[in-house]
Amino acid sequence: MLLFINPLLISSLNNGLALTPPMGWSTWNVFYCDYTEVDLMQIADMLVATGMLSAGYKYLNIYDCWEASSRDPTSGMLQYNETKFPHGMTALADYIHSKGLLFGIYSSSGELTCQKYPGSWQHEYLDATLFSSWNVDFLKLDCCYQDNIKDRATAFTRWSAALSVQNRSILYSCDTDELILNENNLELPFQWAPDYCNMARISWDIYDKWESTLSMLDRAANIYYASRPGFWNDLDILTVGLGQQTLVEYTSQFSLWAIISSPLIAGNDLRKMTKEIISILTNTEVIAINQDKLGRSGNMIRRALDGSYEVWAKPLYYEHTSQFYNIDNTPHFNPLPFHAVVLLNRLNTTVNITFNFDDLFDHYLCPHPPTPIWTVSIRDLWLHQNLGKFVETWTATNVPPHGVRMITVL
Repeated sequence: MLLFINPLLISSLNNGLALTPPMGWSTWNVFYCDYTEVDLMQIADMLVATGMLSAGYKYLNIYDCWEASSRDPTSGMLQYNETKFPHGMTALADYIHSKGLLFGIYSSSGELTCQKYPGSWQHEYLDATLFSSWNVDFLKLDCCYQDNIKDRATAFTRWSAALSVQNRSILYSCDTDELILNENNLELPFQWAPDYCNMARISWDIYDKWESTLSMLDRAANIYYASRPGFWNDLDILTVGLGQQTLVEYTSQFSLWAIISSPLIAGNDLRKMTKEIISILTNTEVIAINQDKLGRSGNMIRRALDGSYEVWAKPLYYEHTSQFYNIDNTPHFNPLPFHAVVLLNRLNTTVNITFNFDDLFDHYLCPHPPTPIWTVSIRDLWLHQNLGKFVETWTATNVPPHGVRMITVL
């Protein structure tokens, strides 16, 4: 059974940030703990040179291991590793900002980070003030080494409050995957995080295998209602370009992350990108779906009974959609005419997938049309081609194993 809830009824953090899903790049998959300020300056340069910044990837986020081994014994302040960052964090932030990028940093809500550097537990306001003084624009908060169950319920909300009183706007990314899974194997941040975070992970860490992509996708079904401007369900960092999957699988992941309105945080080595990977990560038509200003998330609207294929759909802003008011002056919109659709082949063989337009228009993503027959115009976002007009159905032919066809329907 598919669940549909009006996303306009869900609240979100109102700090003026993440009005569309955040886009950027993170250090972890390339560097793990082995990086310096020189490496990060090179990545900043590459984000510009490769066209990634122009495509929308504006956050450069450093992960764990930037910290010194202990806090300052007098002030209690976090310290950076002076060997890795001899010029300091403010200087690094200045360089990143000079390229037109924004600067992201990492911490953990527990007493230690995941790599056993000092965490933020009971230092949230102190650390928030420090990050603000370093001109940080993005905080990813992990949840390692937070063992007290009662404390777990308050740490992420306390960080939200600490960031809200700074003199700098800092996007707040919440990663609670270890927090609840160890207790009951159930991770439901979309039920609490929208009021406190700009984005929140919905599951465990992704890895560079097709099975992991499908696992994330399965977790994303039917939680679309939580995403809206100010808060987005985070399917985790993109694995596009890490090298363990095919170009078809990377194209599928990028298409699905886009239609679900997940943040698009790349994690591949920008210094070694092939032209094929660049073309995936900078496909402006697919990115436009992710960044659509209507601010809705896509959802799975059909799964084959045998699990062989799925259809995902997302309503899009359309300037000719009219608005009217009912008797109590509540705004209503006529049936949304413009959608993005992804047809996913989960099989290991090539298939044809038929898309019935009734699957789209009979759901609450779009109220039922005034007539039972639909004629729509279809555009393929990977071929960059208008395919023509179709009545009632359209068939995607020869969809490769683990592949997609991504289209717009108007």
